[in-house]
Amino acid sequence: MKPPIFKGVPVLARFLLYVGVSCEYMQCSILGETKLKIMIIDDELDCMESLAAALEPAGHHVDMFSSPIEAVSAYKKGIYDVVITDMRMPHMTGLQVIRILHQMDSEARVIIMTGYGDAETAIAAVNENAFAFFPKPVNCVELFEVLDKVGKEKEKQILSQEEQARMLVEYQRLKNAYDDILRLLNEKSLKVPKG
Repeated sequence: MKPPIFKGVPVLARFLLYVGVSCEYMQCSILGETKLKIMIIDDELDCMESLAAALEPAGHHVDMFSSPIEAVSAYKKGIYDVVITDMRMPHMTGLQVIRILHQMDSEARVIIMTGYGDAETAIAAVNENAFAFFPKPVNCVELFEVLDKVGKEKEKQILSQEEQARMLVEYQRLKNAYDDILRLLNEKSLKVPKG
């Protein structure tokens, strides 16, 4: 069953509580926490749509792919903050997805979800540098905690880039002032009578 499209915050709040998202995470999303661009890869359409239905009302942009091959191709063309992928799919496993995405982008954040939550699978995901690992059905509260962490990392990265840009502008301003002072000193030294 697909959830209806929600327009008002009270309805959104009830929906998020219905899918298991706590008030703390619901308020963060409503009040303007960092919105993420998320790719979901799962050959089970119902699972993928349910996950998207939990993420989109919180303001995240979600792209869904039932084929990991198409998803990897789309990843090359787009910018995603997080990839959530199933472990077992036709043509490619979640571990293979992680390997390929990390070859393209060493900073890729890939979350593995699986209906086969044995210890070996979890260890394999950790060894491949999965950002997180969730058994199916995914606990939305725990997922939102992980996404909150990604959002904070993204904010720090943006602030760091802004700070670098500000420092570059400040450096250029100081360099120009220094060059002006040198030019003035050179002009003054040429005009001083020798004698």
